Amino acid sequence: MSAPTRSAPALVGCRVAIAEAPRPVRPESVDAETLVRTLIATGSEVVRMVPLRDAHPIPAGSRRTAYRIATGQVDAVLFPAAEAVPAWLSALERSAMLDAVRRRTHAARLVLAAVDAAAVGALQEAGLPAVAAGGPTAQDLAEAVLDLLVRTAPVRMTEVGRLAVRSGGVLVDDEFLPLSRGAVSLVEALFVADGRVLSRAEIGQVLPGGRRSPRAVEVAVARLRESLGGRDLVQTVVKRGYRLAVVDD
Repeated sequence: MSAPTRSAPALVGCRVAIAEAPRPVRPESVDAETLVRTLIATGSEVVRMVPLRDAHPIPAGSRRTAYRIATGQVDAVLFPAAEAVPAWLSALERSAMLDAVRRRTHAARLVLAAVDAAAVGALQEAGLPAVAAGGPTAQDLAEAVLDLLVRTAPVRMTEVGRLAVRSGGVLVDDEFLPLSRGAVSLVEALFVADGRVLSRAEIGQVLPGGRRSPRAVEVAVARLRESLGGRDLVQTVVKRGYRLAVVDD
C-alpha cells in the first residue's frame, strides 16, 4: 500500500517582500513578526526590506531586493504601514527599477498589498495596481496575498497542463517544479507573451545580465527544458524564436 501524498504548501515557490516603514509607527496594527510567521507557514520565502530614508544612500541589500522585485524574483510586496510607500517608490526610481516593476504589476505578475487605504492610494497614483487587505491585522494581509497568488493568480492552459509561474519555479497542474533564476525569467517572459513568439534578442534582454547572445539564449532554453523533465512547454519557431505552448481557446 503506497503512502498518501502530502499536498504542497499554498505558496510554495513564492517569495514575499515586506516593506518596513523608515521609523516605528505607533500604534502598530500589523505585527511584523506575526506577519513573517504567518507567511512562512504558507510555504513562502519572506524577505524583510531594510527601512529606507530618502536622504541616505540605498543600502546594498535594499538595492538587491529592488532588483529582485523588478526581475521576477519576488511575487508580492506587502506594506504594513503607509509610511513605507514613499521611500520604497523613491528607492525604485533611484535604482531605475520603477518602470520594470510597473510592467510586472500590470501583467499581474507582482502583487502589491497594504492594510492602509492611504498606502494603496499612493501606489495607484504611481501607476502601480495595489489591493487593500480585508482588515488591519497581519492575518488579513497574509490572507490578501493568498487570495491573489493562489485563487486569482493568472494561469495559462498549455499542451502540458495548467501553468502558473512563481518566483521559485512553476506549477504545472498544481505540481511545483523548482527552477533557476534564469529559467524563471525566461518562463515569465514567455508566460506574459501568452503564445506570442519571442525572438532570441527579446529573450536575451530578460535573462540575468541582460542582452545575452543568441547562443546564451539557446543554452538557457535547453536548461529550462531539462528542468521541466521533458515537458514540451517551450516550442521552437524556426528562424523566429520561441513561444509558450499555449492551447488556443
